Amino acid sequence: MTSLITDLTETVVFDLKVNSEAAVIVKFQSESCVICKKIEPFLLAVAKQFSGQVDLGDVDVEKNEKLASRYQVRGLPTLILFNRGQEISRRYGFQTGGMLRDWLRQDLP
Repeated sequence: MTSLITDLTETVVFDLKVNSEAAVIVKFQSESCVICKKIEPFLLAVAKQFSGQVDLGDVDVEKNEKLASRYQVRGLPTLILFNRGQEISRRYGFQTGGMLRDWLRQDLP
């Protein structure tokens, strides 16, 4: 995980981040998920492009099954866009940089 991505596996940290003023994309993932690792460069590039508009966070579902259950995460990776504590939208599976940019252009508040 890079410094641009906040580890949100701890429930208290997760709740503080998603309820903050900034929009945040949370990637629900696991260490063993190959696709989760493959989309990270795309997420980082999009985060740089949308710097100041959206933050990034990761939740390791193997370490916090309660968060995965709370948000009904059924497959990995699951990307959820939050704004001020509200889920705006989500994406599943492999996403290219273009797909992520289109998603944010459509759904960022």
